[in-house]
Amino acid sequence: MVKTLQTKTAEKAIIYLGSIPIDVYQMPDLSYKLYSESITSAIQRPNNDLLRFLQGKSPQSLPYKNRNLLQEPMIEVEGYGGYIKPIPVELATAYWLYRAIKGNLTAQAIVQASLTESIERRADLAFNLKRTEEEYNQKFSDRLESILTYNRNEVRERRLISDDLYLPDDVN
Repeated sequence: MVKTLQTKTAEKAIIYLGSIPIDVYQMPDLSYKLYSESITSAIQRPNNDLLRFLQGKSPQSLPYKNRNLLQEPMIEVEGYGGYIKPIPVELATAYWLYRAIKGNLTAQAIVQASLTESIERRADLAFNLKRTEEEYNQKFSDRLESILTYNRNEVRERRLISDDLYLPDDVN
């Protein structure tokens, strides 16, 4: 039998990390959770990769070691007509950090751009500088693309002529 939270439905919104859509849910307790498939697809990984991460022994997965996503309670989403198993933001960011460390270029770019934006938002607040969400998202998008372009060029520059015979472009 599937457990469900009966208090209220979650509300869904889509946020963007640059051009990458992420499904975010505001839970009945006003916390935020994310949809696991949007977390894995953001970095071009298979949907079951998050489950494999939880079964791993990395320092990033250890705080979530006893968490079984398959047994998490499901919650109804307002206007969706169905139930989801949302995951905490902290778990999603730990997963992205793990994938960044393992060499996923998109995860590296997301982590770096997110850290920079976090500091810039606090600095904006300290200096009473007001920016719109559109401005923040445009800066994030530009930064993400710049990092990804740099990473792609870096990989290309390290390749040897003979690599083209054996390795796909995204392998160094």
